Order: sequence, then C-alpha cells, then structure tokens
Amino acid sequence: MNEPPSPDVQPFDALYVEAAARILGVLRHPTRLHLVLLVAQGETHVSRLSELLDLPQSNVSHHLGLLRNMGLVADRREGQFVLYRLNTPAWQLVADGFFDHLLEGSDEVRLRNFLVRREPDGEAGGSRGRKRPSTPKGTAKKKGKKKKDRKHP
Repeated sequence: MNEPPSPDVQPFDALYVEAAARILGVLRHPTRLHLVLLVAQGETHVSRLSELLDLPQSNVSHHLGLLRNMGLVADRREGQFVLYRLNTPAWQLVADGFFDHLLEGSDEVRLRNFLVRREPDGEAGGSRGRKRPSTPKGTAKKKGKKKKDRKHP
C-alpha cells in the first residue's frame, strides 16, 4: 500500500518546543493572557491594569511578576510608577520559530492585521550581527528573516 503524499513536514527544535510550552503554560491563566493583551496596546502602569481588570493591585502585580520572570513583559520605573510593556525581542524569538515552520514553503502569511513575509538572509535590517536576547530561554535560532508589515485598511 502506498502512503498518501504529505507536505515536507520539518520537526521543531526540542528546545524551542520546551520554551514555547513554558510560555503557553504561563499564558493559560486568563489574567496573565489578558495582561499581555493589554500591555501589547502600549506601556501602562499597574494601577491602570488593575482598574481595567477589576482586580486588586497586588493580584495584578503578582501576575506581572510571573510574566516578567518569563521575559514576556519588561518594566521601567518612572517616578513612583512602574510601567509595563511587552518585551518585544522575546516575542520576536517566539514568533520567528513559529513562522519559520508555519510558512509551509511559501514566503508570506497574511494574518488579519499583518503580513508576515520571509526576507532573504542579510536583507532585513535589525538584529543581524547583534547578540540575540536569551529570553525566553531555550528558543530555537531562526532560519531566515521575516518582516512584519502593518496592513492598512
């Protein structure tokens, strides 16, 4: 019996899978996922996040601490406030490993609000030649550069 043809499926790097599983484990909690979605909209402080989620500030701070320890959010102090934002390099590492495989041989994927396009090595500006951040820990090295362009309506 002949097997049906299948696409050229490539395995993910085991370290990338482990790191992605840890990240998804942290994000499985609705409060943490909601916090990530909120800080993805822009830098903000704990009291505003607490107000938006209708949760005690101590609870929000606890969840933000877990997200910060995973490298998913970053913070900075401005006077008496601590402002939180996405740790973009960490999310780029996660997305790079994911989209390297998701492209399924094509050079672009259209999402609702973004176009993810693979660029030949060396053509994209940015991190080529720079040391890449180590968080999230254990993510696989990317194979090619991709550029995320905002799709305008």
